[in-house]
Amino acid sequence: MMKEQFSRNLGIMTEEEIKQLNQSTISIAGCGCIGGFSAELLVRIGVEKIKLADPDTFDVSNINRQCAATYETVGMLKTDALKYHLFSINPELEVEVYSTGVNEANVAEFVSGADYVIDAIDYFSFPESVALHRAARKAELNVITAVALGFGTSVLTFRPDGMTLEEYIGIPEDIEIDALKGMTFPASSYTNYLPAYVTEEKITEWLENKTIPTISVGQALGPGALVSQLVLHLLNRKEPIFVPEKYQIQFE
Repeated sequence: MMKEQFSRNLGIMTEEEIKQLNQSTISIAGCGCIGGFSAELLVRIGVEKIKLADPDTFDVSNINRQCAATYETVGMLKTDALKYHLFSINPELEVEVYSTGVNEANVAEFVSGADYVIDAIDYFSFPESVALHRAARKAELNVITAVALGFGTSVLTFRPDGMTLEEYIGIPEDIEIDALKGMTFPASSYTNYLPAYVTEEKITEWLENKTIPTISVGQALGPGALVSQLVLHLLNRKEPIFVPEKYQIQFE
């Protein structure tokens, strides 16, 4: 029997589709902006099995944009704070937590049993992102990621038999993970065009300081577009746009 909390999904989705979502497992690496709100949207739409990975804790600067970031959760592990938040939405969830984040040693386990993988890893943890993509490809899983671009977002989806993350950004397929330390995902690869207020000089400054300005609306648009494409794909309704193409919406 369908749970009452998902009854308003009917008409947009069938009971069989809701049941499919109930039984689906999504692995989400990164529990801050994109990952946190994606997790909430997935749980509200009906997904009942979630894997969460993130080694960080919330601080006050996260409150402007991150799901589960409040003054009450400052200092808490993001995985724990998000888990408690999700349980308040659906106490019957199955949540598996990786509070050390993903790495070469545990990433195969993290994606095992998943139906889809979300890459919401911190921008400055690129080696872990590559490890995630490699494990997902080996498990024949799609990986979807999004980035907030001020008042906009871009969403990229990688299929296991399509263009790889390494190929997409132009690094060797067999490069060692340790050799990627200090690298970041090229900002221009996320988007067809950057907002007018994002100049090359500003990007250089942000990367040097390891802090990128970002606001709540872009971080809400990203998960909304990401989860929409993921769910439609999972239900075999519509394939997302696969890289090298990307989905972008931008308000200047």
